[in-house]
Amino acid sequence: MSTILSNDVIDQEAVRAEVEQYAQENRVFRQAFRQIDSTGIDSNTVEIPVLDEVRAAGVVDEGTSYPSAGDATQKVTVEHNKYGVEVELTYESIEDALLDVIALHTEERAADLADALNEAAYAEITETDGNGNLVNLQGTTVGDDAGDLAYADAVDAMTALEAESYDPDLLIVSAQSKGDLMKSDAFTRASELGDNVVRDGAFGQVAGVDVLVDDSGKLGAGEAMLFDSSRYGIESQREEMTSLEYDKESENKMVVQVRTRMGWTAIRPKAGVKIEA
Repeated sequence: MSTILSNDVIDQEAVRAEVEQYAQENRVFRQAFRQIDSTGIDSNTVEIPVLDEVRAAGVVDEGTSYPSAGDATQKVTVEHNKYGVEVELTYESIEDALLDVIALHTEERAADLADALNEAAYAEITETDGNGNLVNLQGTTVGDDAGDLAYADAVDAMTALEAESYDPDLLIVSAQSKGDLMKSDAFTRASELGDNVVRDGAFGQVAGVDVLVDDSGKLGAGEAMLFDSSRYGIESQREEMTSLEYDKESENKMVVQVRTRMGWTAIRPKAGVKIEA
């Protein structure tokens, strides 16, 4: 839903707010990552301490030292890139308050930026080694390559994560796989969940796990990805959504640049698994 209303002044702040809201509401693959605010760090490269899988707690015998969290901490490096988009608005549309036209054009450019951010997160998830093997997901995929996503495939993926002591909470499916699930009696539609909380964009649940659809075509028929989004990886924002306005006087246009700096890194590949049903 557009944030541009009839009583708005159409300026760079209104455009920035519209772009930011759209990008936040259309995260999909970005939702596999835990968001970290790095805006207060004066460097494009950020080192974030995270707990390793080594247990840092236990029985403390009399007269002995407590287990040190420092012994179970690793530093994860996140590199940030600048992402941006330009929104061009004609003076006529602004002066005539053609808010529907302005909102439509702004949403189209916002979609471009949202897609770019999603693609960056997807690229981190699907990184491969020299042999084409996935390095940021579990090494073994789930499924039989039949081309149809079944409830049993999702359960097998949950088992794969839980066997590594992870708690799956996010299932991302292709458009075709969404169709498979919608025909399954085991799938719970969002409308049936009532007051139960589901994450933004989820259209339902499988065994209590929120399901989102990837409509970008990154995932194909029978494909999906399952994550423990609280532990899989980090999305770091180095610079908040920022806008800059300038005029194209020869074309009678106001141009608003919207930019941000963000980075993604997978810290626990075993907290994610790909389904190829």
